[in-house]
Amino acid sequence: MSGLLDSLKDYFARGPVLSLSFMVTGRSLSCLYAPGRERRAGSQALLALKPGAVAPSFERANIKDTAELGEKIREALRRTQPAVREAALLVPESCLKSFILTFDEFPASAEERRELLLWRLKKQMPSLPEDVRLSFDLLGNGSPQRVFISVARPAVIGEYENMFAAGGLKVRSVGLPTLGLFNLLDRDREKDVLLANVEEDAVSLLAVLEGEPALYRFKPYLAGPGPNGPSLENSVIKEVAGTLTYLEDREKKTVKTLWLRGGLGADVSALAEAFQKKLSLPVRTLEPPASFGLTSRERHFLAPLLGYWA
Repeated sequence: MSGLLDSLKDYFARGPVLSLSFMVTGRSLSCLYAPGRERRAGSQALLALKPGAVAPSFERANIKDTAELGEKIREALRRTQPAVREAALLVPESCLKSFILTFDEFPASAEERRELLLWRLKKQMPSLPEDVRLSFDLLGNGSPQRVFISVARPAVIGEYENMFAAGGLKVRSVGLPTLGLFNLLDRDREKDVLLANVEEDAVSLLAVLEGEPALYRFKPYLAGPGPNGPSLENSVIKEVAGTLTYLEDREKKTVKTLWLRGGLGADVSALAEAFQKKLSLPVRTLEPPASFGLTSRERHFLAPLLGYWA
């Protein structure tokens, strides 16, 4: 795999799983620590950030209040008491640009792969910055070959790495929350589904067809930060409906279930009920199996981190 940074690792062909992991969003810092093989016992912290402390962006500085984020990292460590100093980190999805690209033929040479991916990326992003770093995963062994690719600005990822380094931690892997959700699916039963990860500033959609990721979309809310109630529902439903139509037209596939995760801190069941009334497919909320002594609501909110361990 070609590295985005030394710390950005693949999520579909995964390497060793770290016992300490964090997730940063525009509104919160979450941490899970689960030592040992069974990972049934551990400690966790869910901490709200002051509004504006983190402003996720692909191009601009993300961390606006280093004192606030630094204190929350230290507080998370005080609560979880990890015996390790290496961690995985899930960053806001808007920090990266990610796509699933399809190739009739994909070269074996690492250098040829990189050149081909950059060529395709420049078609997707004509103003692709010169300093981007990329990471990619091959999805399955089918033909055509699908590839999940992410690009990031080193300075942006470096901000997060530096904040955790100041807390005495080394970030060993960087990933996306929605990919953690993918690991929670029972893909023997859930072969054609759409995952929707709803945050305060955007919705991320991952279509899984025949058990493999087939389409990734990230859509910020254009009406401004934090739409609520009907505005939020309408924004997400519009993106979901458009994605379902695209899959039917382009992939000739019908999604069977919408799996929903809400990162807004509120009860996601009301959002799921609103979607169920307006969509012509079953809507389910993602909730990992009981573990870590977490409540149902905590398991739902922390699903991306729990999926990292799945």
